[in-house]
Amino acid sequence: MMCRVGSIVAPFCVYLVEVWVYLPQLIVGILAFAIGVLTLLLPETLGEPLPTTLEEAESLGSNPRKKNSSPGNKDAGDGMELNQHEAKA
Repeated sequence: MMCRVGSIVAPFCVYLVEVWVYLPQLIVGILAFAIGVLTLLLPETLGEPLPTTLEEAESLGSNPRKKNSSPGNKDAGDGMELNQHEAKA
């Protein structure tokens, strides 16, 4: 739905040049930065199976990890193995 709104609004951004020459670039830059910051609020899914149902997706960020259950930590009992990136470190 937002793609449709963007495709409707995008051609009119050209007319913002009449207000200030840098206004279209400024608006697009601020929106890109804001979206980048908002992605930091998404829950971490590293080492977890991706959800397949809506109920699993809703509870994805609500289950905090154990303090020492990091990927590759054999003491956590999660059955995960070291990957290549952690083996080099």
